[in-house]
Amino acid sequence: MRAWPSVLCLAALACGCASSPRFRDAPPIWRVDDDQNIPEPSEREYDAKEYFANIFVIKRLDRTLQIKDREPAHNVNALEEVPDSAWFQNRLGIRQVPPAEAAKGADTGGPPKPPLSVIGGKLGGGNPGFIIKDQTGRKFLVKFDTEQNPELQTSAGVIVNRVFWTAGYNVPSDHVFWFRREELGIDPGAKYTNPQHDKVPFDASKIDEVLLTAPQPKDGRYRGFASQLLEGKPKGGFSPDGQRKDDDNDRVRHEHRRELRGLRVLAAWVNHSDMKEDNTLDMYVEGNGRRYLKHYFLDFGEALDGHGAEKSRREDGWENFIDWEMQAKAMFAFGLWKRPWEDVKVTPWPSIGSFTAEPFDPLAWREAYPYWPFVEADDADNYWGAKLVMRFDRPMIEAIVAEGKLSDADAARYLVETLVKRRDALGRAYFELVSPLDDFALTPEQLCMTDLSVRYGFVPGGVVEWLNGSKVVFSRSVSADGRVCVKAPQSDAYTVFRMRVRRGKEEHPPLELHFKAGPKARILGLVRLAR
Repeated sequence: MRAWPSVLCLAALACGCASSPRFRDAPPIWRVDDDQNIPEPSEREYDAKEYFANIFVIKRLDRTLQIKDREPAHNVNALEEVPDSAWFQNRLGIRQVPPAEAAKGADTGGPPKPPLSVIGGKLGGGNPGFIIKDQTGRKFLVKFDTEQNPELQTSAGVIVNRVFWTAGYNVPSDHVFWFRREELGIDPGAKYTNPQHDKVPFDASKIDEVLLTAPQPKDGRYRGFASQLLEGKPKGGFSPDGQRKDDDNDRVRHEHRRELRGLRVLAAWVNHSDMKEDNTLDMYVEGNGRRYLKHYFLDFGEALDGHGAEKSRREDGWENFIDWEMQAKAMFAFGLWKRPWEDVKVTPWPSIGSFTAEPFDPLAWREAYPYWPFVEADDADNYWGAKLVMRFDRPMIEAIVAEGKLSDADAARYLVETLVKRRDALGRAYFELVSPLDDFALTPEQLCMTDLSVRYGFVPGGVVEWLNGSKVVFSRSVSADGRVCVKAPQSDAYTVFRMRVRRGKEEHPPLELHFKAGPKARILGLVRLAR
């Protein structure tokens, strides 16, 4: 039985088709079967010039002229969560992920095992590298750090890869590894594309040409970043908006998918500003006798400060590459406006660059290239993303950072501390834009919930108010651990509790909890109202 209609119906009701949606009496949907058999799609071509013209000018102007209303996410279940799909697998959001599991991530067999054989190459550009095959027959894309920032992009690539996997996204198996020049051979059929776009044979001089751009080894070993090639057939990246016409499973416009909209918070946490189509990939895979598209994020080496360091962009994470608003503001200020990023300091470690927690404004964070799901994100999407980020505890962050293999222990400790501080800044900012009530538990005797801002220590306390229209019917103070409980109704009739959090004079947006009490008490649905 297909789950799509039920999920989409909730989104439609939340759009205002009914003032108070009514949920069916059934368990929430936790899996969408978008892995149905489809014919092999064609490969989408990525045209950088067309892509950047769209995101900076054409589509931005079109959206402005349409004066579009902001729509809520279309693919949440009855509890405002994202079901498992070919896009997203709930991990950290629904269970405790041990630090060792987070550190392992999508690993399928460790880094490449020498001897290594070059079978292709990527020459020129900002990140030259090879495609290699190791002694086990696995294939990897190998890239290197810049001489100016040794260890930065290789460590960032692995650390952020593990963060994305733990949060629930599909990613490749990535590793930092070391090899000696003599361990790198050339496959007889190896070729690369030259500046004239011709395929020409790879020879030893081309290997040396790439290695000359990397930090030179001190112990005879080069440090590299290896990303194992994904299983299946690559079909190009997925568009930030719209749907893929040759994929019958692609039923939700990408800019309305919560896992893409809420990703803005995760991206801000690790400063993954390089969000664009060519850092995604659709793979035509086979599973359970079906062939379908699975959607991946990849190439995280320019997160943390990798993108800013490579492009010499101190404003990375603060402004779009072409930022009409900020640039107009600077022009009319006649040099009197001090931009926030001007206070960003470079750390003592080239492997960290200028990745800092101060200054850091979660609400003002911007990706380098406008990403449509981020533009469409509302407070409910960002709250969902902030919940994911806050579930990364210190032991998990330490285990993930260790996979970056930073040689300086002080740099690794600094990175952990910075991630913890940025995590808390995100939680503090986005939880307080909604009524951050979660972890609802209903029994025949009582209904309990948790105020996440209090639980994480962002605020000292608050009051939960129950509403009839705009009138407060009764209220309960939040306990020191964030928990709030009230007596459950004795009737098993369909019941809607409309609630909001109040802190002093500040009223947060309300939410609605739909449930049936009685001997078989169960929660039916949740509507979290955004501003």
